[in-house]
Amino acid sequence: MKKLLFLTVFAVFSLAVYTYSVSMQNKDLQNALSVQYAKNISDASSKLQELDIAVKKTLLFNQGEGDLQARENIWRLSSDIQQSVASLPLDQGFSTTWMNYLGRLGKFAKEGDERTEPAEFHKVMDRASENIENLSDQWSLATADMASGNLSMKDWQERLDSEKASFDWKGLSASIQQYTESDFPLTASESDALKKKQLKNIKDAPVTKEEALKKFKKLFPDVSKQVIDTTDSKPGASYPFYHIRFADQDSVGYIDITKKGGHILSFLTERPAGSGTMEMEQVRNKVELFLKDSGYTDVIFEEVRENDTAFHFVYTRLEPLHKAKVLSDTIQVKAAKQDGRILGLNAAEYIRKEKLEDQKMVRIDWETYFHKEVQISEQELVYVENMHGTQRLAYALTVTLNENGQVGTYVVLVDTETKEVIRTERQQ
Repeated sequence: MKKLLFLTVFAVFSLAVYTYSVSMQNKDLQNALSVQYAKNISDASSKLQELDIAVKKTLLFNQGEGDLQARENIWRLSSDIQQSVASLPLDQGFSTTWMNYLGRLGKFAKEGDERTEPAEFHKVMDRASENIENLSDQWSLATADMASGNLSMKDWQERLDSEKASFDWKGLSASIQQYTESDFPLTASESDALKKKQLKNIKDAPVTKEEALKKFKKLFPDVSKQVIDTTDSKPGASYPFYHIRFADQDSVGYIDITKKGGHILSFLTERPAGSGTMEMEQVRNKVELFLKDSGYTDVIFEEVRENDTAFHFVYTRLEPLHKAKVLSDTIQVKAAKQDGRILGLNAAEYIRKEKLEDQKMVRIDWETYFHKEVQISEQELVYVENMHGTQRLAYALTVTLNENGQVGTYVVLVDTETKEVIRTERQQ
């Protein structure tokens, strides 16, 4: 009897210790994620101020190196802020609206010199300068106490939920929408193109929350052992998804998996940068094996960039009939140089999958189409959006030209049916 009593007491005590240990571990994981959120809030605030200054700098120049540098900074900072915003559990409507504005601002700054008269370019940047200044003030007000790193998950939920928060996130979202419409008004065709990209009517079969978690654990066994929580996307999201937050040892992050089809929409993990460098081809092989395992089997390598700690790969969907790259359907993957681990993925553009129409392919005599001094070094087929927002099959030609002793390289996109030049880009 005494032995049985002892065993019972011991079992209860052991269970209590285990429960306490798990509770403390979960608390530590949530604290780590809270610190990461705070860091991203701080980064977004700091870079938003830098973006304001960069936009103002474009108003100083008509052209030249100063103007070029300012526009490059706008493109870089817009992208950086988008990455910080993407990793925060913000109201879905606000996040989508802000990401759209930042994307259009960065694209306009990078391409505006080629497509816009200087006076019109300055006019747009002048409006954007005032709007970003207002946005920076509102963002500072909204996140005044969020950069401390001391908030609990409940505190974050209360501050970032549009229904519960004391700050008017829907009002800020409406303001940003007004900035977008005033700074970069959409044409009718662009509006139609955006509507086509909504995923509410995606045909893939739905997956359960348990199936989404199973896929996460299969693809990311090294970081999926400690899942903090799994939540649904906000009502009305263009692509309903499961938002899974995790933290494991030195890693903290999230993954979004679509409810229909169970596709990885985005993935991001933060961990200390390690030493050691794998060869780019080794990392690329690991990335492409991961994409295959994830179900992205119709993409091909497009380009790679790198920084001190990671490679940033871009893959493009390949249309099967003409073997043409669909330039609007891309997947971006970030992988560590240290060991090839996947650090980030964005497949939102790929998952939207543009609707493509077959078209005639007129034979073009390039020797008469281009000036006699132009040399064609590469040619391939692509689908690309024209100025009317329509996907067109195009010849993508890489051409070179002797420019006062220097070789200038350009990519020229020519409609296969109309022979129209859709776009010309100078390569650096």
